[in-house]
This record gives sequence, structure tokens and C-alpha cells, in this order.
Amino acid sequence: MSVAYARQAEWGIPQLYHLPAAKLNPFLQELKEYYTVIGPVAKGKEFIFAPVSDPSELALDYQTTLLPPKKVLHLPFEVLFSFHEDQQIVETAPEQRPQVIFGIHPCDVHAILILDKAYTAEYPDPYYIAKRRNTLLVALNCAEPGENCFCQSLGTGPDLKEGYDLLLTDLGHGYLIEVGSPRGRELVQTIDLAPAPRVAMVEKQKVLENARRKFHKKLNTQGLHELLEENFRHPIWEELMHDCLACGSCTMVCPTCFCYNVVDKIDLNLKSGKRQREWDSCMLLEYAQVALGHNFRKDRDARVKQRIYHKLVYYEPQFGTLGCVGCGRCIKTCVKKIDITDVISRLRGE
Repeated sequence: MSVAYARQAEWGIPQLYHLPAAKLNPFLQELKEYYTVIGPVAKGKEFIFAPVSDPSELALDYQTTLLPPKKVLHLPFEVLFSFHEDQQIVETAPEQRPQVIFGIHPCDVHAILILDKAYTAEYPDPYYIAKRRNTLLVALNCAEPGENCFCQSLGTGPDLKEGYDLLLTDLGHGYLIEVGSPRGRELVQTIDLAPAPRVAMVEKQKVLENARRKFHKKLNTQGLHELLEENFRHPIWEELMHDCLACGSCTMVCPTCFCYNVVDKIDLNLKSGKRQREWDSCMLLEYAQVALGHNFRKDRDARVKQRIYHKLVYYEPQFGTLGCVGCGRCIKTCVKKIDITDVISRLRGE
């Protein structure tokens, strides 16, 4: 029994619906009445997640976006509070209007599930939690993976089995909608839809099988932890030290990187200012700068290793999962085209 049909039996209502292509725009308009809808929109030749003012802007045929939708929950720049010399500190109130991230791919949903563990487990982050509770995920299974995608190797795509409120699959003549939560059930009830026939699940599997055949990259995860532990001083790291520019682009576009710095910004009047946090990167020289001018990760090979080992070794003991979801953004963004799948293949002697 599929997950959707299991929930159908549990909740006693249909959990599979058919959304005709002609009803997509009315559905989005209905959502916009109650939610801020954020989805993939075109920006030149690329795509970004941004508020959708008109349903016609939505580009559900995208392969990947420049920045991951994590930026909606963990802002690149976020003011924590402002202050003035003759006033009390004024904390910044989180956005109150609920929001929907529409058309998010399975790899990015998995990345958000990882961030949920990082920001809600041992040290709960109130800023992230407030936005996360106020956000619904309408996911979209992948039908056309990009040339740098390797999510299939990590089990994070092209399909999705958990973590969504609604899950869409483009069947060509319309969308199969699977309900994944009570909040998702409320969303789908805003528009009159017919339950999907069981044959729609067969059509869905055909779409996914076709997508699986299109992947160009893969990452062999068998014995990965041991492989990296045994090759900590492999010559490849010195080679990458000379290739890498330490620009931090790979970490800026990564959907699971969660490091940030906290800085105070003083206004020119020297009487007021604000404290904000902003994305930081372990690839930057200043990241590991500590007291008395010491830097415990001064060399670039140490920073390259830190990024790859954090994703493929250090994450798992802490969060129970690898820190990479195979979105391929780091490969696409790297000026020197450093490819994490190629690094692992070479360590294996392939």
C-alpha cells in the first residue's frame, strides 16, 4: 500500500487528487488569498525562489535554482534586534503571514528536513522555528534532472516520500496531488478537485522511471565514511588546494549549510544600530580566525576537506543522515568546476 493510500485509510478521506492543468492558476490564486506564495521564477537564464505575484510567473519546468529555498527559512541577512542609546532594545518580530513554498524539489525538501534537525534539536533557534511553523511545503517530483544532479545516489530524489504537505507529480495532462499532512489537506480543500484514479499512481511511476534514466552523475555511498577516514592525507587534497579559489560559492548555494556570523552594525550617528546575523562559510579564511590572530584552518586544503568531510562524514553521527542531498549546485557554481562526485570517484581509484 502506498503512503498516500495508507493515509487515506487512516484519515477516512481521499488523499490522491487530480489537478487539471487548467486549474493550476486558480489554485494558486486561491492560495494567494491566505498565504504568501513563494515559487521558482525565471531570472534571466536561471531560476530563483521568489514571491509569486502572478501565477503566470511560476516556472515549474525548472531543474534547479541559483539559491536553495532554505533562504526563505534561514535568511541570508536577518536583523535580530535594533538598539538606541536612550531606548530599550527592540527585537525584530518574525513575519506573521503564513507562506507556501510551491514547487520545491525533493532534494530541497530533504535539505529542509536536515535543517530542521540542526535548528530544532540541541540548540533550538527561535527565528528559524517561527518561520518553519508558518511555512507549508508544496513539493514537486522531478521529471527532468539537471546535468549536475545526483540526488538519486543519496535517495533524496527524484521522488519524495516524506516531509511535504502536498506533493505534485506532472503527468502531462495535469498533476497528481498527494496529501502528506492535515495542513496539506486543508490546502487542497480550497479548490474543487476530483479524487485521482488509482491508475494515476502507475502514471507517476512511469514519470519517475523516465527521470531516473536521465541522471548523468552518481556518488557511490558504499563505505563512504571509511573511505574518507582512510584518505584524510590523500594527495588529492593538495591538488584541490591549488585549484580552489576559497571563494565560498559552494557553501553559499548549499541547501544544508547552516553556519552564520553575528555582527553589530553601528549607525553613523553613533547612537543607534542593529545586530544581525548573516550567512558565513567555512571556505573563507576569516571563518576560522580566533584570538591573537590564530587561524586553525588557514590552508585551503584544510578548508576543502572540511566542506567535503562535513557533508559526507561529520553530519551522520550528529543528525543521522549525510549532509549532501545531491542537488549539484556546488558543482554548477564552482568557478574551477570542483566536483564532489569526481573527488569521491578518484579516492576510490576510479
